[in-house]
Amino acid sequence: MRIVRTMTAACAALWLLGAALPARADPPTIADFLEDPALAAASLSPSGRYLVWTVRTGDQSAVHIRDLQENTVSVMGAGSAREHFGGVYIDWIRWKTDDRLLIGMTRFELRRFGGREDGRVRGFSYGESVLSVARDGSAVVALQAPGTEDALPGSVLDTLRDNPDHILMSYRDGRGRLNVARVNILSGAAEKTVEGHRRVLDYLTDRDGAVVGRIAWRGADGRVMLMEALNPDGGWSEVYRLRRDEVRNLPDYDFLGATSEPGKIYVAVRPEAAEGESTAGVHVFDFATRTMGPTIWRNPQYDVSGILLDADSQELVAGCYWADIYRCDFNDRREDAVMTGIRRFFGDGWSVSVVSQARDGSRWLVQASAPNNPGEYYIFNVAERHMEFVGSIYPRLQEAQLGTMQRIDYTAADGQPLFGYLTRPPGAAADAALPLVVMPHGGPELRDYLTYDQWAQFLATRGYQVFQPNFRGSAGMGKAFAEAGYREWGGRMQDDVTAGLEHLIGQGLADRGRVCIVGASYGGYAALQAGASQADLYRCVVSVAGPSDLVSMLRWERAEAGADSDRYDYWLKSIGDPREDRERLEAVSPLQHAADWRLPVLLIHGDADDVVPVSQSRDMERALRRAGKDVRLVVLEDAGHSNWSTRNDTTALTEVESFLARHLPVATAAATTAAAEPSDVGAPAAD
Repeated sequence: MRIVRTMTAACAALWLLGAALPARADPPTIADFLEDPALAAASLSPSGRYLVWTVRTGDQSAVHIRDLQENTVSVMGAGSAREHFGGVYIDWIRWKTDDRLLIGMTRFELRRFGGREDGRVRGFSYGESVLSVARDGSAVVALQAPGTEDALPGSVLDTLRDNPDHILMSYRDGRGRLNVARVNILSGAAEKTVEGHRRVLDYLTDRDGAVVGRIAWRGADGRVMLMEALNPDGGWSEVYRLRRDEVRNLPDYDFLGATSEPGKIYVAVRPEAAEGESTAGVHVFDFATRTMGPTIWRNPQYDVSGILLDADSQELVAGCYWADIYRCDFNDRREDAVMTGIRRFFGDGWSVSVVSQARDGSRWLVQASAPNNPGEYYIFNVAERHMEFVGSIYPRLQEAQLGTMQRIDYTAADGQPLFGYLTRPPGAAADAALPLVVMPHGGPELRDYLTYDQWAQFLATRGYQVFQPNFRGSAGMGKAFAEAGYREWGGRMQDDVTAGLEHLIGQGLADRGRVCIVGASYGGYAALQAGASQADLYRCVVSVAGPSDLVSMLRWERAEAGADSDRYDYWLKSIGDPREDRERLEAVSPLQHAADWRLPVLLIHGDADDVVPVSQSRDMERALRRAGKDVRLVVLEDAGHSNWSTRNDTTALTEVESFLARHLPVATAAATTAAAEPSDVGAPAAD
């Protein structure tokens, strides 16, 4: 099947966001890597005639709407926002009908002394809004659930696609209960339809917009998270319990979307036992009967990570998963052949997903990305097999400036097949053994992919090659592989990282003695443990928000979540029991080996981290400093575990770049760093 690519004249201005930018010889700056997406929130209208997206230009944001039939573009201004002072932000955009849009916005403004960027904050204002707007920008209606404050109107729960005038909104009332209301998008009139409770976090709806389930905390202390189903009498019953790792929910049941039948939902199910069918597959859960149906789609090697539904009927069209790249396997052979042609159009190493569809299936909005391309949008005409370029999401990051990425297969000492990804600097010779940064992922039940990675590409543009191993304990490859990392912190998981490094050295892809290790969260722990136990393999260590003492980490988790919580129970299984396994846990806690430490180490941690407390890095820094070791601690102000501000991200990347330049210098001048602008670099707080 042949797919043709074009760009119409009406796309020319949008195209300037990407391909028309002049080529640059110098590597991207830190500011380039941290820029906001220039094009975001793109989607097709129900008929497929109109395309909406947001554009950020400097401090200004705007909503663009293109008529694909007439090839015209209209623009609605949407306010401005600055890094140090805030402003108005577009959170999301959704089509209600072809003639009307729903827009979610946040206003967050900071007032600083002297009006200076570095002035102390003397006040702020905050507010949210949900707007119903005609396609031409007229007839704006502010939507608000009953009894809510103007600044907290509630959230859109369901757009009720078959009801042109109403949506469902969830909202907290004056007593803190999360309720549901039906809201008229033309008049703003609102009526409560479901009364909730303070412990309710969210609701679930079926294809008709009927509320069928909710997520809630159990008990006054909120230590167990549940999914509950609505009973015919209006009461609620428990369906299943959620468990959490460091930054995300990891349910055994993950709800994916409504089916074509009332009261039924597509669910990703993790098998109860690691034997047999180990990967998560797609089932249908019936909320009326509380029964789970058999597997209707499953990949034997990789967990399902998403599904594609028919935009009109809600029938399952494809199951999607991360192999090396993101793939969707279609149930219909003809449609699968179309997707095969699309992947061939982009080439090897590209991940392709359908992010929006016309209800009649005539047009798809496709997002495509690759290791050296953070993402582009295309419109695909299904009948004509025609692909039209829309725009680049991060136009300042050009493919020629970014590194290449390849899969590396290797074997652990016990024979377990493993793999990871090696990113090499742009233009690097195939036989060049460049300085290497080993970068294990966080989680540990996460994984890395053959796709764009901000930190890997940043380091590659500074002349380093970066290795990201998927060790046992990683997610996405079945329950058995994930649970093979349980209670293997500092053990099998660490050995798998080492085996990958030894493989690269053995293949001539890396030089022994020219390697540092960098990681965040669990990856930060793995970096510290490498420094404590494998100093002969590395020249330096960078830990970002990494645990350093497993016993005290578990003690903190127990105090935060409760000894009887699912969260604490998960960590007991993942790390170990601090009472029964204390000796083993201390042996693999980097803090306990500070006296024998030999490598320079950089610690970076947010002072508001509620996942791994900043005390884990403070204690490590204090122990190393008392032992006379080379250590630097950078504490980021008002920073949590992730999703930092641009200022804090800039500080972190600047510190890592400077640290590696001292301890793992790149020999060639061409690979040296481009200096960040002084105004972009926040002053770190050092302890």
